[in-house]
Amino acid sequence: MSSKNNSNLNTSEEYAHLGSIYTQEKNWDLAIENYRQAIVLKPKFSWYYYYLAQALSQKKNWDQAIKNYYQAIELNHDFYWSYYNLGNALSKLERWEEAVEAYKNAIKIDVNFPWSYYNLGDALIKLQKWDEAIYNYIYVTQFQTELPGIYNKLGDAIEQKYKSNLDKVINNDCKAIPEIEQYSIDDQSILLLQQNPNLFLQVADALTKANKINGAIIFYKIALELNKDNLNIDQKLEQVLDKKNQLERETLELRKEIQLNQNSKSYYNLGIALTRQQKWDEAVIAYRQGIEIRPDFHWWFYYNIWEAFAREDKLTEILTFFLMFQKANPDSFWSYLNIGEALTCLGKIDEAIPYYQKACYQQTKKLYPRSVSQPWNLEQVQGPNFIIIGAQKGGTTSLYSYLTQHPQIMSPIKKEIDFWSWKFNESISWYLAHFPVIPEGRNLLSGEASPSYFNHLDAAKRIYQFFPKIKLIILLRNPVDRAISQYHTWRRFNWENRSLEKAIESDLDKLIKARGKVNYWMGEQNYLAKGVYVKFLKEWMSLFPREQFLILKSEDFYANPQAIVQQVLKFLDLPKYELLEYKNYNPGNYSQIDPLIRRSLSNYFQVYNQRLEEYLGRKFNWE
Repeated sequence: MSSKNNSNLNTSEEYAHLGSIYTQEKNWDLAIENYRQAIVLKPKFSWYYYYLAQALSQKKNWDQAIKNYYQAIELNHDFYWSYYNLGNALSKLERWEEAVEAYKNAIKIDVNFPWSYYNLGDALIKLQKWDEAIYNYIYVTQFQTELPGIYNKLGDAIEQKYKSNLDKVINNDCKAIPEIEQYSIDDQSILLLQQNPNLFLQVADALTKANKINGAIIFYKIALELNKDNLNIDQKLEQVLDKKNQLERETLELRKEIQLNQNSKSYYNLGIALTRQQKWDEAVIAYRQGIEIRPDFHWWFYYNIWEAFAREDKLTEILTFFLMFQKANPDSFWSYLNIGEALTCLGKIDEAIPYYQKACYQQTKKLYPRSVSQPWNLEQVQGPNFIIIGAQKGGTTSLYSYLTQHPQIMSPIKKEIDFWSWKFNESISWYLAHFPVIPEGRNLLSGEASPSYFNHLDAAKRIYQFFPKIKLIILLRNPVDRAISQYHTWRRFNWENRSLEKAIESDLDKLIKARGKVNYWMGEQNYLAKGVYVKFLKEWMSLFPREQFLILKSEDFYANPQAIVQQVLKFLDLPKYELLEYKNYNPGNYSQIDPLIRRSLSNYFQVYNQRLEEYLGRKFNWE
């Protein structure tokens, strides 16, 4: 019997086996069909309902998935994953009370799985049950400290808990802190403190590193109350209080600057400063004022603004503003992108797509008038022929700019779409809406450049699934210089407020202490981990054949951009094209790093650079 011929199937086991085969192949429709047939033949077997629910979840059919998870639980009360995945499905539909119950039941069966506490904390946040959320976030940090954004979530929950009297709690002495028992959901929290008296100090240290200053102050005060004679805690508390005062002074200076010069940049910087103090409501007002001063601008790029609007439930308001501006200014290219971004953040993907298409059509008609005759639809868009996947701060902006000046390369509406990394939860139609239609019979190409793809764990697999023949371009820069350049770029956007030495030393310290046990993929070691190129290349080359890659040395590109561009054009099977000027489109001007820190970085990267050279069979000669 053929493994995929179900015409002769007679038993539930045979249908379930075929369902598992289709599951491995990610053919969810056929998997669902076969699991349902297995249930018809054996309706009291819990596993079939569970497998069916899993397949339905892949199709985002949350209602049916939930129904089958509940059925699986009714038939088997002791299977942990049914409760956990039920909680995830319920969360997708924002049925938070039920999700909380599901996660709690999962924890009763398996007390050591960290994601149950993590997701339970998230669900409790939605219900504004701050104490319970705080407890679960704290509890899970005992045995898993690397859950993504765990200390940011904890810091935010603390902010919300003390929102009405935050200044009082922070400014008063330790006795002003509410009783520690208020953090508990039951007596387990008291036992938790007795077993691990240093827990609050550990959490306070982590909150400090996450720049959650107010939460760190509160937890240092609690830790000091538990360890009254510990001078180390008192010293750390003074340091974060100084940091808080520094942030307040920065905000005051920015407000004075605005009084003298009310421009969009000043309001943007004020918004950044306010978010660092966790004053999100005030930050949103500042951002909004900056946008109103300069509405025809690429605000879609500044993710921190959209994060603030979403956090304060102001996305609909800013969407309305951009819609009104676009109506009054129908030729405003940036309006379409800003509206598309607002709709995307609101989860209204189908509504966002036409705005991206309109922007793309408008841009293409202007840049390539001979290639556009009438508006297009998504069915005509084929997507990219090539992608510059990284590395970040390796010259991707300049290379992309040079390539898009070639008469046979039609550009999308954004250089960095970030779909295959950060925005994959959108749809492939959302992605394709960013690209122009290539007229039939014309030797034209299109491509994008998103450096976030190179070091994203899932990007290679995602791209391969849709575009297995695509050509991939990588620029590799001395990882020491790459890290320094990224730091200064973050400073320019006001996303970083530490000194260079402190930021680099912090990342280097974390990497060295990890002793090789580092998740370089999207890890917290922001500046340095991205320079361990060999880790990422091996993943990409395990999927795509080497002939689909063009790996360039950034230093060669900076020294002779003309020659490298011709090399890229040859790789893309395009004719030579000379530009009048090879301008550096994203230059960075900054002072030299301390030689000792540079030497430390060079020493750290030396072994990885050597492995890279051995893997590729070429020399980079980085120092």
